Parts: sequence; structure tokens; C-alpha cells
Amino acid sequence: YGTGQRQPCLFICPAARVYKWEHEIGRCAPDRRVLSIVGNGPEREARRESVREQLSGGTGDGGQVLVTSYDLLKRDIRFYEDIHFRYQVIDEAQYIKNAATQSAKAVKAIDVRTRFALTGTPVENRLSEIWSIFDYLMPGFLFASQHFKKEFENPIVRDGDEDALLRLRRHLGQFVLRTVERAV
Repeated sequence: YGTGQRQPCLFICPAARVYKWEHEIGRCAPDRRVLSIVGNGPEREARRESVREQLSGGTGDGGQVLVTSYDLLKRDIRFYEDIHFRYQVIDEAQYIKNAATQSAKAVKAIDVRTRFALTGTPVENRLSEIWSIFDYLMPGFLFASQHFKKEFENPIVRDGDEDALLRLRRHLGQFVLRTVERAV
């Protein structure tokens, strides 16, 4: 599915934000069909069946945006396995801060061309959290987790190594956009 020019996009967010994203996408991209994959099992199945029909050429061009939550993505992951998405956006990316969780594995399992991660807190407790988010965005960019731990996390956290911190900042700087709040 999804091999045409207008491939679908997938937004994954906390459950409480699904309808907010549906509304915002509809407002900012009114030419795109937005469908939230939410509800109980039968309701989600009906929505997924509609998507399958559209993507297989039945009733649409596949140029839609699907929005779902992390929890529902984990439950419905088999549905997403045969769809190629153009974009995938994860909101509140700290949901995948632990690479071993089902949420992290589910978002990383999606076949997608371009990925984005939105988060206000990329690191809450451990430096490995930033590794997990970048492993989603660009697998291998921060090396294997053990190499990252040896080259960056241990020297920075355990030893206070400023050189290692500077190297990590240089490595990541071009990929991290940050907003700055200004007092009025």
C-alpha cells in the first residue's frame, strides 16, 4: 500500500492529543483527509478497512493523514506493517526514551521515508534517552547504544567530560531545533 505519489502520513501522539492533532492538521492542510484511528476494536477496524480501500485504489489517492496514539499503535501494529508512509511524526517523543519499550519498537517498525520527533524534554533522566530518539530518527547516527554509552554517556555523566559533551553537541546541533521564549 501507499506506493503512489501522495503517500499517507502518520502522526503518533498521546491519546489525549489525538483530536487536537486531527483539528490542527485539518486547519493547516485542508486539502488532506485526516482520519483518527481511535475507538474500540471494531471502530478502529472499520477505520482501518476504510484506509485499506483507499490505499488499494478503491476510493482515494492515499494522500491522507492518519493520527493515532502510542498505545493504539502498539495494539494495531500489524495493520501498519504493509503501508509505506511518506512522513511519520511522533509528538511527545519522550514516550520512546527507553529503546526497549513496546512504544519505541512500534514507532521504529513503521515503514516510512521521513521521520520527525517533537518533544519539549528530550532528556529527562538519562543521556541514553536522546540516543533512543535519534535511533528512531536516524538509526546508527549516534552509533550502537553501547558505543554511545562508552563515547558520550559515561564520560559526560560519570566523569563530567566537557570535551565529550562538546562533541555530542556538535554532532546533534544541526538536527535539534529549539524554541526560545521571550519575555514581553
